[in-house]
Amino acid sequence: MKKLLILVLIFLLTACSNNTLPDLSSEYILSVINEKVTFDNPVQEDMKEQSVAERYGISPKNIENGVVYYTEDEDKSDKIIIVKAASKDAVENIERALSSEIVGISDAWRDDANEMDKIEKHIFKTKDIYVIMAISNDAKQIEKIFDSCFE
Repeated sequence: MKKLLILVLIFLLTACSNNTLPDLSSEYILSVINEKVTFDNPVQEDMKEQSVAERYGISPKNIENGVVYYTEDEDKSDKIIIVKAASKDAVENIERALSSEIVGISDAWRDDANEMDKIEKHIFKTKDIYVIMAISNDAKQIEKIFDSCFE
């Protein structure tokens, strides 16, 4: 009886510790974000396109899917990048590339106090193979929506 109880307990602990995330596309996550947060004059690009991925220093083979969403307004730094890595091994390279993107944006806007405040409050988050970077006045809301996609 004790052995059976122990086996049942082990099974329950193993089943409950299975924290797999749902299989979502970056485009789907962005569509959920866009229900609450949108940019003026938006542009959306596919990170699987070689020219787009390379612009951000990421090899397309490291990306299962990804999206870049930003405003064309020249007086705003608003940008969201969501990448689903092709593997867990690719996540670190994607994080490094997006960190460099934040530094580059910060350098480009260093003379604009309003945009620098927004950039300093950016979000940069990884959940398993999903990486998001967002620069927006609504960054906290974007982060909450991103998190809710995986609940």
